[in-house]
Amino acid sequence: MHMIASRYNQITKIDENNFAIYNPLSGAFDIADNETKGRFVDSRPSGINEKLEWIERGYFFNSESEEEEYIRKRYDEFISETAKNPVQFLLVETYSCNFDCPYCYQKGIGSGEFISEERIKSFVDYVDGFRNETGRDVFVTLFGGEPLLPGDVSRKRVAFLVDLLVEKDIGLSVVTNGYHLSSYLDILKQADIKEIHLTLDGDRNVHDGRRYVKDGSGTFDRIIEGMKKAAYMKMPLNVRLIIDRITLDSLPGLAELLDKEGFLDLSKELFKTSLGRNYELINQYMKKEDLFAMDEMIREYMTKMKEYPVLKKLHVPSFFGITHLVENDEMYLPNFDSCPASKSEFVFDGSGRIYGCTASCGRDGYEIGTYHPEVAYNEDKLVEWRKRSIMDIEECRKCGVGVICGGGCGVIAKEKSGSAMSPNCKPVKEIMDMGIE
Repeated sequence: MHMIASRYNQITKIDENNFAIYNPLSGAFDIADNETKGRFVDSRPSGINEKLEWIERGYFFNSESEEEEYIRKRYDEFISETAKNPVQFLLVETYSCNFDCPYCYQKGIGSGEFISEERIKSFVDYVDGFRNETGRDVFVTLFGGEPLLPGDVSRKRVAFLVDLLVEKDIGLSVVTNGYHLSSYLDILKQADIKEIHLTLDGDRNVHDGRRYVKDGSGTFDRIIEGMKKAAYMKMPLNVRLIIDRITLDSLPGLAELLDKEGFLDLSKELFKTSLGRNYELINQYMKKEDLFAMDEMIREYMTKMKEYPVLKKLHVPSFFGITHLVENDEMYLPNFDSCPASKSEFVFDGSGRIYGCTASCGRDGYEIGTYHPEVAYNEDKLVEWRKRSIMDIEECRKCGVGVICGGGCGVIAKEKSGSAMSPNCKPVKEIMDMGIE
């Protein structure tokens, strides 16, 4: 009965006599008692039928080469499925911002000038040409800095972009701090809005102490006002909730306010949330003792959820796919690559340069090409980012949760190790254990 156990087998204790046994490569998930778990760990099936069942579910293989062949098969499926996803092209209208957040990861990056209409047209032509050449769906995301700034120049640039996108039938998302969202809705309503992405740092009191305009004034009420108007116009909202030791206790109050305003009763198509930590990519902008590690953040939020049920309406963590499993009775497709840079995401800025992703835009050494005055790529850099997947990162190939993590952020990996072909590890198993709990 010799068998090879899959490197991706995972076990989580449920109680004294029940264990979750699962394999994120094959998508198998089972509950086993203590005796069965013991035989599983020792690779001792009770008989030929159980052996065949374990092999069929991807927990065991007849040889190492058989598992390698199966990994390649699942990788090919991953490539095939992700090729169906739309490609996101972000446009940085300006790196300027009217906020003065102490934790901004873009401080000191890029020029404060506005992009020219000529370059906006070059950008839209590029996106349209990419769609026609590849046959893939595309959408544009307005990014910054802050793309919705006051003044005629900013409004004219946004209106010019919207007109071109409507003409080409290309959808638009907007990443904004939300302060001037209300005054831009007359322009944005002309577009096919896929999503408006905003950030809230807890309730009014905590948020206004961290996300303020340059004169120190608070921003919370203006953001909520814009959200309400956008929701009334059926524009999908995506709110990122920053969680650390300062904001955590204010989340129940924020949830109650959003519930009172009707946001938490909207469909998932119109309102969704995500949990986020401060971007630790460039600047050390906060006291380390205020920041959570990723698993700490989820654990603390879980504790709050149990104490304040309204938080379940605000956000339920994904637990790296466990929530999906509960809601859909199946595990998700294995993730061989979580870095979208130069594959499903590109960033274009006012200088005429192209970058691989939002984490790298505006930063010297990370540009991968130009789109204006001519289209030209640095092929060596393109290859470096496009070949990045766990199939080519040695540490990830050996990792039992590599097909969940997908190698993490390539820019953070490069900043830490000097090479994008290195892992940016996350506490995946610990967070999945919480989800199963």
